[in-house]
Amino acid sequence: MDPTRSTAVLERHFGIDRADGALAEGRRLLLSTDFYTAYQSLAQMEGVDPLWCWAHIRRYFIRAGDAHEQLRYWRDRWVARIADLYLAHKAMAAAEPATDQYATAQAQFEHALAAIDTARTQPRGPGLHPAAKKVLATLDREWEGLARHRDFPGLDPGNNKSERALRTPVVGRKNYYGSHAEWSAHLAARVWTITATAERHHHEPLEYLTSYLNACASAGGKAPEGPALDQFLPWLPGPTGSRDHDPPEIT
Repeated sequence: MDPTRSTAVLERHFGIDRADGALAEGRRLLLSTDFYTAYQSLAQMEGVDPLWCWAHIRRYFIRAGDAHEQLRYWRDRWVARIADLYLAHKAMAAAEPATDQYATAQAQFEHALAAIDTARTQPRGPGLHPAAKKVLATLDREWEGLARHRDFPGLDPGNNKSERALRTPVVGRKNYYGSHAEWSAHLAARVWTITATAERHHHEPLEYLTSYLNACASAGGKAPEGPALDQFLPWLPGPTGSRDHDPPEIT
């Protein structure tokens, strides 16, 4: 809900200071994001690992091909290489770890990644279109963060899910600030934080909030405290019943 997208917003959110040059000992931060400059700036700190989005780099190839007819075959070849990477990752996600199926999918992922690496490092002739050169320069510059996905097979190759989840709050932010109701933006942000955390841990948000508000009413309008509050911690089985799945690993 912050009105800016500066790196200072990230520093406040994560409780870090870029001037230190490194995170506190024992702390690491994994950024699964696009290539926005604020994230790149934060990624310069020791202890911060950028995990750049394959969906965004794919989009650059598509835009170049759409804008220049002579690049369409080139675009299609690159999109196919990235598709192989996504298919192998999907197969890994569907397989149980330490099984033959998982090992096969992991090998396919490494093969797809190697194919992209080989293609990007091939000599580029002087006749290559400037738009293609620009996309490949971005791929080269961000390669380390893109290739790092091999170390985190449990995370999506792209951050589209996060961006889709943010769409409603972002639209709301524009309305709140346009209506000079900044207080409502921050109130909505707190509510979204709670409901999104509940959803991530497989609680139905409306049922979860209703149970909490009923507990407040039963306590004479006071918020639960101590053990009475513990049952509403989203990562624990609470008043909405046991979860069907284990909570997602926090990274």
